[in-house]
Amino acid sequence: MTHQKRLSAPKHYPVSRKENTYISTVKGSRSKDNAIPANVFLRDVTGYAETDKEAIRIVKNGDILRNGEELRDVKQGIGVLDTVELPKAEESFRVLRDGKDLDFLPTEDTRKAAKITGKKVEGDEKVYHLHNGENHTSTEDFQTGSTLVFNDGSVEEVELEEGAEVLVMSGQHAGQAAELEEIHRRGMNADTGTISENGHEFETKLENLVAVGDLEVTG
Repeated sequence: MTHQKRLSAPKHYPVSRKENTYISTVKGSRSKDNAIPANVFLRDVTGYAETDKEAIRIVKNGDILRNGEELRDVKQGIGVLDTVELPKAEESFRVLRDGKDLDFLPTEDTRKAAKITGKKVEGDEKVYHLHNGENHTSTEDFQTGSTLVFNDGSVEEVELEEGAEVLVMSGQHAGQAAELEEIHRRGMNADTGTISENGHEFETKLENLVAVGDLEVTG
């Protein structure tokens, strides 16, 4: 198992850095900057497992789901916007940002959501690259920057547009949910958006924002 020292673990890992010397690193499609390994979630976030050995058993038994699918390795990442279900505990969470940390919001809404970060055409189909490292192949036309919400085989596009409800994914205001009031097209990947939250306005890069529609993203 790949390990790293606790003291050098990413700051968003909710672990005590004075306990056991080593922890697991993230494996799979999720970015290590926006995710934690499943065993850290089971042990340090929920307490559903007391040890790595218990976490391994939970994963092998299929008792933790990410976006409706069983995880197969305790090192697989759980990242921003993922939904995590613990069926035996009858608990589910959506992973969000809280500044530089990750937040785990209890929720009954287990729809999968991911932002489109790029796309390419392959024959009659389009392959959409998602922020979580996965791809979605479809004959439908979606806009880069939109959010795809998956629910029981259906896919809904939530566009990143003026008036949309958005979640700030990174930057100084990471974790804030607000309305996108205005988009400023500056070119060369420098587009920004003006956000309004309770009468307070701020501007951030458009790439920091994800449209959330009616997804539950605040406690």
